[in-house]
Amino acid sequence: MITLNKAMLASALCALAVSNTAEASCSAQYNFVIDTHTAFNYDQVSQQGQQTHIKLNGLLTIKAAKHNDEDGWWAIKADKVTAGQGQFASELASYTVPFAFKLAKNGLVTDFWFPTKLDTQTQDQLKGLAYYFQFQRSNPALIKKEQDTLGRYTVSYQFKDDVIHLNKHTYALHDKTQAALQTVNVASSGHQITPNACFFETRKGQETLLFSGQSQSLNLKTKQQYQLRPTSSAYPSALFSLPTNLDSWPSTEKTLSEDELAQLKKSLQSLVSKGNLTDISAYDLAKQLSQFDAVIGSLETVFLQQTLSDEAQMRLFNALGQLDSANSQLLLGHILVNAEKDPLMQFRALRALSQGQSALSPELSTLLTEQIESGFNSLDSEVTSSFYMTIGAMLNSRTANAQSAQLHNVLSEQLSLVTETNIKSALITSLGNSRDEQHFEQINSYVEDSNKSVQRASIRALGMMQTELAYTSLEQQLAKPQHQNQVALLKALSNYQLEPAASDAVLAIAVNNPTAESRYAAIQALATQEHKDGIKATLRTALKKETSKRNFKAIVELLHSTKQNTP
Repeated sequence: MITLNKAMLASALCALAVSNTAEASCSAQYNFVIDTHTAFNYDQVSQQGQQTHIKLNGLLTIKAAKHNDEDGWWAIKADKVTAGQGQFASELASYTVPFAFKLAKNGLVTDFWFPTKLDTQTQDQLKGLAYYFQFQRSNPALIKKEQDTLGRYTVSYQFKDDVIHLNKHTYALHDKTQAALQTVNVASSGHQITPNACFFETRKGQETLLFSGQSQSLNLKTKQQYQLRPTSSAYPSALFSLPTNLDSWPSTEKTLSEDELAQLKKSLQSLVSKGNLTDISAYDLAKQLSQFDAVIGSLETVFLQQTLSDEAQMRLFNALGQLDSANSQLLLGHILVNAEKDPLMQFRALRALSQGQSALSPELSTLLTEQIESGFNSLDSEVTSSFYMTIGAMLNSRTANAQSAQLHNVLSEQLSLVTETNIKSALITSLGNSRDEQHFEQINSYVEDSNKSVQRASIRALGMMQTELAYTSLEQQLAKPQHQNQVALLKALSNYQLEPAASDAVLAIAVNNPTAESRYAAIQALATQEHKDGIKATLRTALKKETSKRNFKAIVELLHSTKQNTP
């Protein structure tokens, strides 16, 4: 590790033993090498396909930063980034934009800050550099969930001889609705970190991921090795000349004049008023709308005054969801609130917001917080419930930041205060949709609730969480005869691989329960299990007495399934 002020760092390291004030002196530089091999084809990964090899080399500089009076912010900049080697090396300027990220006390990245507007691809490239500084220093008792630019993953840590070993086990992609690649499996993973008082002395690792498309015909295999080591000498990075306060960084964004803004609004109105919006794909329309992002909020009147056909309105909502800028997020939020007498429009605004991956903007977060605390208004109770449920889903699918952390707290606090049954159920479902382990105890506290609707919401939320604790709670519910929410319970259990005793109990319901709906839910839960040999033998016999056509079909499909199923 290279520091600018060794005396200052030495002093800070001494202070670190008794306080957390050392971060201001933790300036460091690392050389990095990231070597990635990729193979893809349209049949099977095992077959020979097109291959690429990219080797990135560069230098990373990191220093403490200040933003909004919050602790944990770090400014980072890459320099001398090249792809290839020797005479074939080419510089990659897109990696050298300075930016900042926030580390929580547990060592996880929770937010990003960029000095200028960047496209999603460039942001993800830069975020990938920051995630090398993400790791937990305390030994988690269970496998933990973390996230990076690719998605959310489960990871286990091992601490041995002052070295942290971490291994990723499963991945869930951030956005599967718009991507050609739908699933990813971790073929191998191994990372080693030698931590120090600030970050680490060295970090290295390897990872092989197997991606597949929705039809299983498109396959992609990536194998990456990387290493970060301290530089042998200090490099005069431009990062050191930038102020510690991020708000004081120079901005490259041009401020538009009133006349320019007026002209942009006029051009935007002209675009959306054309009768051929439905002839443009939502993706292409989103790209066109990005040119008008500064005035995108002016579209609110277009929606509220119902100047578009129903088909054009749906296409525009879809495009705004894909645009997913801070301004388009706020526009959708305003429509959500101000169209309170038009539940269909509110529902479409929610659907559009649920499409995005970007972090929630501070403005939208503030709007949503106000609606949660004051009570969201809609003429349709289903839309009201969807409002809360969608927020939870967004917290799971979008990049986490300070705003999402605040929304987690607001949802939890409101659940503890609300008395109305349907809102309570919606809030429980929202916390379940977020899939955040911090909410387990609160969700689980309603699993014995006397109100059937509230208990059902708790059971469904535990099914969504997909954690060991949630499974244990559901398994305990399964032991109760004649459960009032048996169908919901069986559907929740379908998200898990059942222990033998639980599998036997579900199988007994599938065969013997007098209610066709319960039998069907049990059959569906069994269909998600990886090991079905014993299950198939019993269900084959049960076919003879099954009276429901739907259940009969479900059993036949299970008996003929050959692939291993996962929830």
